[in-house]
Amino acid sequence: MKSKWKITATSAAIFFGGSFRTSLGDPWFQNLARPNWLTFEFLIPFIWIFIWVCVTISAILVWEKSSRENKPWLLMILYAVLGILTAIYSPVVVALKSLMGGLVVGAMATLLVYILAILVRPILPKASLLLIPYMLWGPIGTYLTWVLIKLNPQSLQ
Repeated sequence: MKSKWKITATSAAIFFGGSFRTSLGDPWFQNLARPNWLTFEFLIPFIWIFIWVCVTISAILVWEKSSRENKPWLLMILYAVLGILTAIYSPVVVALKSLMGGLVVGAMATLLVYILAILVRPILPKASLLLIPYMLWGPIGTYLTWVLIKLNPQSLQ
């Protein structure tokens, strides 16, 4: 199997593995108070799909750009960790009913995507550019989780 299909399959497995427990249908999460400016919540799943595709393509490009003898295993591990952190956000929030856990996971993933962008830029600037959607959305999602905590202090009990 070609490398790009292996990376795509791994990415899809992580994505769908984390999707087993989303906030979309969870009554506890749906009943949380939301900020008035959150008028685009219905777009969030589509935003994440787009980000996920960009990150997957970035990983494929980095892998394929590297020489046969010098494959970037550490970078692939970082891509996988980023995927896992992203995928476990909803299960942490929903299954554990922990907005604080979601805040920590979201902040860690956001920090990691910036580090990954810096590390892959010398290999292939285009791969780094594909991480920009995550670098833009990560802080928004993390901030939104923090706002949810502030609007729902009962959720910290």
